[in-house]
Amino acid sequence: MKFIFDKEVGERLVKFENADFVLDFDHELSEKNESVDACAGGISRYRLLAIDKGKLPEVFDAHLDSEFGPIYFKKWGEMFWGSQDLYAKVEGSYNLIALKTEGEYLSHNLLIVDYRGKL
Repeated sequence: MKFIFDKEVGERLVKFENADFVLDFDHELSEKNESVDACAGGISRYRLLAIDKGKLPEVFDAHLDSEFGPIYFKKWGEMFWGSQDLYAKVEGSYNLIALKTEGEYLSHNLLIVDYRGKL
């Protein structure tokens, strides 16, 4: 499995120096407590976080390969995309980042968050 970024998203990610990336979908890493929708299987919002290199919390126990190195996530979340590749692509007139597989959208608004210095 791979995490594939289009050119525009890649240009945003390359700016994060000395960082690891985490796909956080249940606000494990958050500055405030966020409620999680149990009906959505615990997924509240897909966010791609840049964290300080080498500071990965143990709870992120799986990864997808990418051109920016591993993208870490919680293994149980894989049930939402199976063994498919993930794609992040800027779409639409609002420059929102879509997160999708070959067959479906997971989010029309993937957020990229600089979380360095907060762990």
